[in-house]
Order: sequence, then structure tokens, then C-alpha cells
Amino acid sequence: MGAAVRDVVRDVVTAVAPQELPLLDGLSDLDEGRVTQFFARPGRRADLLGFGIDEVSALVTPVVWMAVDETARRAVGAVADSFVRRVSAGLRRMSGRAPQDPPPVPPLTADQLSAVHRRVRELAGASSVGRPQAEALADAVVSRLARELGGTPDTRPAAGGRQGSEPEPGG
Repeated sequence: MGAAVRDVVRDVVTAVAPQELPLLDGLSDLDEGRVTQFFARPGRRADLLGFGIDEVSALVTPVVWMAVDETARRAVGAVADSFVRRVSAGLRRMSGRAPQDPPPVPPLTADQLSAVHRRVRELAGASSVGRPQAEALADAVVSRLARELGGTPDTRPAAGGRQGSEPEPGG
């Protein structure tokens, strides 16, 4: 099926920015849809977290969350039904229901992994994350997402090494 956005984010944050795990743990009471909504509205973050936007903008957790969330939604064709999403979001707001959780992240193709790498770098740059850290963060996200490939030997990230399992000896 695929990994949950929260699980992918936790794995990447643990590897790249373990000091941010308390932030991620603090969001554990929120469903994935609400966390996405929280990170998509930077003006509200400071109020909810209890500190200013300058401190929040340099965090990698929102960058990873938004990139993985976008990836999951696009991979299952959510872009094509944006009208339905907007109408549904309006109905949820009126009824007080939580935003829809993102779908699980499915295995991605090499082109999709390359697009994720670019998107993480873009989001990181917009969040004042330095270029070397943005590159390392993008590498970590793609590495984690590539684990969802399930050993498909013909799917490789365009800029990196071979993903998937090695061929069996003699076969």
C-alpha cells in the first residue's frame, strides 16, 4: 500500500534533525490533515507553538511534511480532482470536520523521486534552510521514499545510485 506521511516524516526527521522530534511529538494529537493545514499556514504556527515565526521558518519538519504530503496527494491523482477537494474542504469547514488525511505514499518512479528532490530543495530554500542542509534533507527524503519501491530493480532515482534489491547470484 504505502507509508503514512507521518511515518515518512518521522524517519527523515529522526535521521536529519532529531532535535525536532519534540515538535513532531507535539503534533501527535492532530490527524495528518490538520498537521498539513497547520504547516500550510505559517501565520498561525507561532500562535499554536508559543514562539515566533522566525524560529519556525528554519525547521526542517514543515519542509519534509509538506513535500511528502504533496507527493502522496499527487501520486494518487489528487491534482486532477482539485475542484472536488475545494468543495469538500468547504463542506468540512462548515461542518467543523477535520481536513482529509493525505493518502499513503505509494512507491514512486525515478522521475517522481527526482521531482520530490527538487521540491524539498525549493521548500527548504523558502524556509531559510541553508543550501547544504537543503540538499542533505532532499537526499534523506528521497532515500526514505525509495524504500517504498519494494525492490523493483528497474526504478532508480535519476541522480543517484541503484535503488531496490541486488539481483540474486546466478539469476
